[in-house]
Amino acid sequence: MSELRDIFRNIGTVSSMGISVVLAIAIGVWFGLTLDRWFGTAPWFFWLFLLIGIAAGFKNVYVITRREIKNLNRDTDQRG
Repeated sequence: MSELRDIFRNIGTVSSMGISVVLAIAIGVWFGLTLDRWFGTAPWFFWLFLLIGIAAGFKNVYVITRREIKNLNRDTDQRG
């Protein structure tokens, strides 16, 4: 039963990583396109916020991975 729980936990972790990357990029693109539309500066804000979105997405993956490694180490210490 413990193995099944671990499998679902890992699937949830990987899914949240993917969703956070896509969402961060989508928000950056939307924000950049909106600013370009308001100020007539296309494509400058689009590219700027696309890069910011990509960076934010990968930062989220780093944070999630770090948290999971910390949880794994804590679980290992408690078992052993």
